[in-house]
Amino acid sequence: MSNVDTARSAYEAFGSGDLSRLQETMAENAVWITSDELPLGGTVEGRDQIMGNFAQIPNYWSEFKVEPEEFIEADGYVIVRGTQHAANDRGSMDAPFVHVIKYDAEGKLARSEFFTDSAKAAKLLG
Repeated sequence: MSNVDTARSAYEAFGSGDLSRLQETMAENAVWITSDELPLGGTVEGRDQIMGNFAQIPNYWSEFKVEPEEFIEADGYVIVRGTQHAANDRGSMDAPFVHVIKYDAEGKLARSEFFTDSAKAAKLLG
């Protein structure tokens, strides 16, 4: 399976709520980086901690999805471009995102950096 195939599979698993399948795509010592201005943001180390954060998303959002539009593979990395949608009782947002994923030699996610409009999200999270 190529790294792009793994990334697509991970996005499909996340979108369907299959966190077990998503977890299988990550190295045990994976690192996930998002805006530290948001709850659950910053640098999270370890697959179990990352999955714990994902499981908490419903505590902040009544709707949350990421819709990948393009997958670009480059020397052990996959860059995903798409749109993020989130909603809660304060409103909703749509924002473009870029996700840079580094894969290890076994084809597992080793490092993830997710970039989106954190100001929009922060506004809705109060």
